[in-house]
Amino acid sequence: MPPLVSVIIPTFNSGRYLADAVRSVFAQTYPAVECVVIDDGSTDETGDILNELLRLHPCLKMARKANGGLSSARNMGLGLCSGDLVSFLDADDVLLPDKIVRQVAFLNAHPDIGFVYGDYLLVTETLQPFAFFTAEMPRGLDPLDALCYRNWFNSLVALVRRTVIDQVGHFDEELAVAEDWDYWIRCANVARISYLAGPVALYRQHQSQIHRDYSRMRLACIQVAKKNFCENRKRLRTAMAAIELTHAKHLWRQGERVSSVHALLNYAVRGRFGLQIGSILRQLQAIAQTQLKPLPTNPLRTSAP
Repeated sequence: MPPLVSVIIPTFNSGRYLADAVRSVFAQTYPAVECVVIDDGSTDETGDILNELLRLHPCLKMARKANGGLSSARNMGLGLCSGDLVSFLDADDVLLPDKIVRQVAFLNAHPDIGFVYGDYLLVTETLQPFAFFTAEMPRGLDPLDALCYRNWFNSLVALVRRTVIDQVGHFDEELAVAEDWDYWIRCANVARISYLAGPVALYRQHQSQIHRDYSRMRLACIQVAKKNFCENRKRLRTAMAAIELTHAKHLWRQGERVSSVHALLNYAVRGRFGLQIGSILRQLQAIAQTQLKPLPTNPLRTSAP
C-alpha cells in the first residue's frame, strides 16, 4: 500500500471557501489520502457546510473545538490524523490535483529528505490565477541560514514526514501569525529540506487574510527570530536586520519617510555597521529579485516529478 497522506484543514469562519479546499483534497490523483477538518469555533455557516461535505465524503474526518487560533487547530488535527506524511491546507486555499502524488514520489525517491515544498499560484477570490510564486530558497545557502531572512513558502506547499513532526512537536500556540516560519525553522534543525519545482497549490488572495495585519506580523516575526536564533548571534543579527529592512520598506511605501530612515539605521546597527551589512544587503538584493513571476502559458500545468 502507498503511504497514507493526511491533509489537515483548520477553519475559522471560512465557510464560503471551505468546500473548495475539501474538494481539492478528494480530487487528488494520489490514491491514499485522508482529509481532517478542524472547526476552530466558527460562528458562520461552517457547521452546515461541514455536515454537507460529510454527507458527500463519508470518510472525511472532522472535529469542532472552542476558538484557539490556527496553531491550536492544526495541533488538534495532528492528534487526529493517521498519515505517514502530512500536508497542511488553510480553508481558503486549494491544492492542485497532482500536488500529493508528485511530492510523495519525490520523498520516496529521496528517503534522506524530511520534507519537500513547491511553488504556488496567487489567485483571486474566485480562483483566477494572476501570478506565479517561486518558493525556492537561495541555492548555496544552508536552509537554516536562508530561513534567517524570511519565511520562503506557505504551509500549503509542503509535505512533511510524520517522523519529522514527531521530533519537532506541535505548532507554537503562542504565535498567532508567523507560526509556519517558526515550524519550518524547527523542522530544518532536525531534517533535510528539499524544493521540487512547479506549482502545487492555489493561494487565494482576499481582504480578511491575517497576514495583511502588518503590525501583528512584524511583532510575531521578531518573536520567532528571538526564539529560534538566540543561541546563534550571526543568525539572530541577520534575522533582525532583515526584519528592519522589511520594516523600512513598509514605512517608505506608507509615506513615513523619517520613520523609514530610522528603520534603515536600525538595520545598519543590526548589521554592525558594515561588518555584516554588506553580506546581508547582497543576500537580500539577490533573494528580492522578486519571487513573483509572470504566469506561464498554462499556469495550472505542473512539472513532471
